[in-house]
Amino acid sequence: MPFISPDSAPTPTSTGSDFVGSQLRLALLCGFVFLLGLGATHFWDDDETYFVEVAREMHQTGDWIVPRFNRELFSHKPPIMFWLMAGGFRLFGISEFVARLPAALFGLASVLLVHHLGSRLHSRLAGFWSAVILATSLNFVVIARAAACDAELVFFCTLSIFLYVRAAQKRIAPGQREWGEPSFRDWCGIYFAMGFAVLTKGPIGLLLPGCVLGLFRLLSPTPGEVSGSPTQAMESDLPGGRWAGLWQVACRLSPLRVAREVWRMCPGLALGSVVLVAGPWFAAVGWHTDGEFLRGFFGTHHLHRFTAGMDNHAGPAWFYLAAICVGFFPWILLARPVLLDLWRRRQTAGRLSPADRLLICWVTVWVGFFSLATTKFPHYVVPAYPALALLTGAFVARWEAEPGLISKWALGLMWGTLLLIGGGLLVIPGMVAQHLRLEIGGLWIPGVPVVLGGVMAWWSSQRQQVRQSLGVWTISTALFLVALFGWTAAEVDRGQSNVALARAMQAADPHGNCRVASWHFFRPGLIYYSGELAGVDRVERLETAEDLLAWWKANPGPTFVVARADELDRERARLPADLQEVTRVPWFMKQGHELVLLRRPGEASKTPSPVLGVGDSGTTAR
Repeated sequence: MPFISPDSAPTPTSTGSDFVGSQLRLALLCGFVFLLGLGATHFWDDDETYFVEVAREMHQTGDWIVPRFNRELFSHKPPIMFWLMAGGFRLFGISEFVARLPAALFGLASVLLVHHLGSRLHSRLAGFWSAVILATSLNFVVIARAAACDAELVFFCTLSIFLYVRAAQKRIAPGQREWGEPSFRDWCGIYFAMGFAVLTKGPIGLLLPGCVLGLFRLLSPTPGEVSGSPTQAMESDLPGGRWAGLWQVACRLSPLRVAREVWRMCPGLALGSVVLVAGPWFAAVGWHTDGEFLRGFFGTHHLHRFTAGMDNHAGPAWFYLAAICVGFFPWILLARPVLLDLWRRRQTAGRLSPADRLLICWVTVWVGFFSLATTKFPHYVVPAYPALALLTGAFVARWEAEPGLISKWALGLMWGTLLLIGGGLLVIPGMVAQHLRLEIGGLWIPGVPVVLGGVMAWWSSQRQQVRQSLGVWTISTALFLVALFGWTAAEVDRGQSNVALARAMQAADPHGNCRVASWHFFRPGLIYYSGELAGVDRVERLETAEDLLAWWKANPGPTFVVARADELDRERARLPADLQEVTRVPWFMKQGHELVLLRRPGEASKTPSPVLGVGDSGTTAR
């Protein structure tokens, strides 16, 4: 698949004081955005508390093979995320900061990797801006600050594509690189990276990066289609050239060519490499659970999740386009000029450059695949964000060199939109908090750097001072993200009901002698915090009053029950007379609803309880 790319940068990516200095500046930026206030909030339901509880139980039991949540098999995810968090717990103790630290470190690694990749595909300046854009994109920052596996998945998928580019690109002259065929050894490295992606989140770690590379290779010109070939002439100059181009694309995607390209990508090596990396753990967990984990993992959490809506998260086909508009903020504001510039360069050259083609295939495969899935979450397409950042970063580097690349009218539209969003951030969060009856102040703070940065960036860009405008935009975005996650999130976090309930259990039963159940209410955060703060071994999940009465009959000792206040009022007459109310807390983010912690002393209890009976007035935990 050789093709000479005249616009690829000849600069190396691993030497030079300027490059090392750029890496250090990026590391400082990531440290500021990813680490500041990383442990300032408790874990958020649902994913964080699910995953951290699995890691906590793995750390406590010493069983690093079978993931368990609430002492039951947890077949949602493979183990890399759990191993990293449990290893951190063993070294540094259990805390929110330690659990989130692996994601922050993998986020940093992805940013530095994008710097390398952008420097190879375009230029050092483009690589630097691509990394800055990725490090300050809203949804990427979310996954880099969350105790989940998405940051690790982004890194390993990006690594596999970087290894392919490094193997396929060969410098032949200043300003030119030839795209060739990776060696067998190169393919081994590429597929080993995909194997770790599989061990992070499952088969998509092989399927989607492999499809990105496969589609790129299928759409790349054959040796006879280099610049000036008859095919290019048909596409560019002759009448009906557009139809000729479509016919050419159809020919490249013919079943015979697809089969030939799949064979050239060494599918046996791919399967062998992935099995070598991920196979031992999958075999071990299948053996220890009699295949139950494998049935749940591949059947329920992959096939069923793709074909049917789960967790109340179905969505339309355009869901991810809207998700990217929010998740790629604020750099999504450059989408229009990026697309226009991409189209102009394609028209001028007669075809897309290999770098642009690779990045477009990257976004298309990832967004297209999950758009077909029924279950949709915004973070599913974050592994495409490096490609979006690389496309945007390449444009930003050209814009810095050519200030007139964006018209003043387009600049006014872009900065005006940013100011409008900043104004909304000053007003809307406070209105939402008031509607939800959350006693939180200062929610307007993240909007301040957006507004001030937008005004200063607009002023600089209108005077053709693009570098200053970009610098101000980057700094204001970093301040916005730190204010959002370091201040606002911490303020909102004070109302988490699971933490208040767990602390009330700890105060009422400091020795952890009570069994605990949740009645017609379940949040994974209750499982984690009741275990971490109150020493609860397991929380029983009960749905009906009959289930609750049967559970009390089977557990005559002291017990706690977490219930919804409306359910308690409805079934009060059927409950035992010795049931006592410990505390009531507002149900987090549920306007007008409360949760009640109930305690039953149990038949063996001799000491009177200091808490109040059901129906008495008492203090409310806040």
